[in-house]
Amino acid sequence: MIVFKAIKNIKALFREMMRYIFSPLKACKNWMTAYRKHLFSAIEIRRYGLADPVKGNDLIRKYVSKEMADRFYREYNPQESISTISDKSNFASLCLKKNFPAPKTFGLYIDGEVNIVNGANHQSPEALIKFIQLLLPNEYLIKPNNGMLGKGLSVFEKNIDGQIFYQDKTLTVEEFTSQIKTMEVNNVNSITEDGQIFRGLLFQERIENHPEIAKLTGFRMLQTLRICTFVTAENKVEILFGFLKLAGCEGLADGFNLGKSGNMLASIDLSSGKITKIYSMNLKQNYFITVKNHPATGVKLEGFTIPYWQDCLDLAKELAKSFVPLRAVGWDIAITDNGPMVLEGNEDWVPVVPFYMPYDDLKAFGLKK
Repeated sequence: MIVFKAIKNIKALFREMMRYIFSPLKACKNWMTAYRKHLFSAIEIRRYGLADPVKGNDLIRKYVSKEMADRFYREYNPQESISTISDKSNFASLCLKKNFPAPKTFGLYIDGEVNIVNGANHQSPEALIKFIQLLLPNEYLIKPNNGMLGKGLSVFEKNIDGQIFYQDKTLTVEEFTSQIKTMEVNNVNSITEDGQIFRGLLFQERIENHPEIAKLTGFRMLQTLRICTFVTAENKVEILFGFLKLAGCEGLADGFNLGKSGNMLASIDLSSGKITKIYSMNLKQNYFITVKNHPATGVKLEGFTIPYWQDCLDLAKELAKSFVPLRAVGWDIAITDNGPMVLEGNEDWVPVVPFYMPYDDLKAFGLKK
């Protein structure tokens, strides 16, 4: 195994030296520094361009490896407290109690039982039918209660006649509840394959983008901020980084998923709220490239100011203080016409954009060696 890994890394190193053929020795030096000192994987070094003879040193100082990030949030996020954010139904209830702006959550369905958020539990053959019948005409989102990367998301609309529009079909409530049970089975299988235990399907209102965000991409998909916070030993909240997930195509999940989704990441200047760089993935070469305009709309992305930016930062800081003893959390925040709204917290965020903060601070926080 050790020999195989060594051979694999030598091939990766050689590939980067060929990528930067104009200065292969400098590329080799940067590669070794990133790998040995800063614990970046060979895949990360290629993805972020850390071996670049010209920009590599600066990029190595700004990026944080997944290995260091994993150590960081394992140290600062106690295992016994993680369920306060990983269980989306639990998180929704806590946000409601603490008066944080969040999507309206109507109930959780699991194994024939409907749990009304902050209300009664109903377990009977007709419980799910009654629950759907009581929903007002609107659009709703269904998502796995402990899902990740947007897997298993579905949307449906209930009209004033009580009919359900789902996957381009008009259904009765009874027909739709049959579809939900099939959805449950599919999610059980998917989440089990990911090594987790299925914890139900959550029903929430569908949230709309702020109009200025919608104009950027032309897509209705909810496009959210990820703002990562760290609560120091002195209970001071530090913002580690922020980025906006931009849709590259229509869908329900804005997760980047290392570019496989077609979506993009827009790095944000924390002081001004302006987009600084937009990252997309070259899937053939497996490294980031930058774009200035949206590929579908042609709208200029660089320099765009995030609406309600200070409110978004304030919300992230209040959330961070409220969910201690979790101290290192990535908050997913939607920007609506009425202001920011928290969707969820992530205890094991992946640092896929540069940290625009002093290197010494990163070392002090334990994100750099």
